[in-house]
Order: sequence, then C-alpha cells, then structure tokens
Amino acid sequence: MVCKMLFFDYRDSEKLFFEKNKLDNYDIKFFTGSLNKKTVRELSENDLVNTTALNIYIPSILSEDVIKQFKNLRVIVTRSEDVKHINLKTCLERNIAVVNVEMLPKDYDYRIVQKSFEAVTSVLCGCKEYRVV
Repeated sequence: MVCKMLFFDYRDSEKLFFEKNKLDNYDIKFFTGSLNKKTVRELSENDLVNTTALNIYIPSILSEDVIKQFKNLRVIVTRSEDVKHINLKTCLERNIAVVNVEMLPKDYDYRIVQKSFEAVTSVLCGCKEYRVV
C-alpha cells in the first residue's frame, strides 16, 4: 500500500533527507507554501480524496474547514512542538491522529523529517504509542 502524503512548508534544509532516503511506500507531493483555507482550494480533487497523511509546520493553519476537505486523512504530523495551529476537536471527531515531533535545533531538520516519517508509518501500521491528540 502506498501512502499519499502532502508535505507543506518544505524548506531547503529538509531536502537532504529526501536526497538520501528512498521512500518507495510514499507518494509525496511537496509544497514550499503553507496549508490553510486559501491554499486548500488550490489542491486537486485527487489530492483531497486520496491523501492519507499531511506533514506540516507551524505556518500551516489546519482549521475545521481545511481538515474536512480531506476525505481519507488518517494522520497529521507537525514538525513542531506546538499543535495550536491544528483543530484537534475536528481531528478527534474524524479519528485523525495528530503527532508532533520533538523540537530539535534548526540544524537538525534532517532528523525532524525522519522522525515525522517514523510517526506516519507507525500510525498507519497501528502502533498505539503515536495515537495522540
């Protein structure tokens, strides 16, 4: 099974991870911009229907309206310590796991991305320790 992931707030410092790692089980689409009420309207119907994972950072604002656009979303990973930019009530109602990866110094972007993929894989495989909201 291939996991369709949309990766927002993509930074140059995170590219090293993707250059060094082959992720055969993921269909990833990268966006340098953030996800919010405006940008969600620019996504294709295919993206809204088939995306099972979102990978975001603090500038992305996931309101109820944004989250409800994704028909098969199962996990949201934020590459930040804080989750205030995600509507947790809507995620709980829709049984969407929300995972935040621990904050590391900025020069550890590679490691943050790696941890975010570990979290997505664990949630999609049913690992209970990552089911946090």
